[in-house]
Amino acid sequence: MNEIALAKQQLRSEILLKRKEIANFFRDDFTLNLTELVTGLKPNRVAIYQSYLSEPNTEDFINRCPVQVIVPITNPDGNLTWKDLESETITEIKSGDLLIIPALAVDHRGNRLGRGKGYFDRTLASLPEAVSVFALIFNREFVQSIPTEPHDREVDGVVTETGIHKIN
Repeated sequence: MNEIALAKQQLRSEILLKRKEIANFFRDDFTLNLTELVTGLKPNRVAIYQSYLSEPNTEDFINRCPVQVIVPITNPDGNLTWKDLESETITEIKSGDLLIIPALAVDHRGNRLGRGKGYFDRTLASLPEAVSVFALIFNREFVQSIPTEPHDREVDGVVTETGIHKIN
């Protein structure tokens, strides 16, 4: 494992340990800020992940989202397929959509630290133009810098329990 990959893995472990303490405390704050983001950007649809217990909660937002919602399905080949939650039909992310992705940390340049499997990095690499990408993190995970590798992709902003932060 190279030095950058080792640093990223150590950072992942530290963040996941700290997340166990606060995962559900800010549920309403995340829902409010995500709704504000959608109201401001006016996307055609929102592509958003269904959160794990250790992640900022997305369930309430998904249930109240003012526009159509699509969610990812993890495929054995390491790619994501997108499903419309209402109709349950398979779809793709299109220009004009808003993509909300998970992260363990994002730095002030928009570099994102994921869980290390690359699912969302591959999605970001193949996005059509005019798709806004925001990561959902706890405020203390919005950091000065994180280690990056050539395959890492930047996000346009972050949504935290304290607000919306546009980056790129």
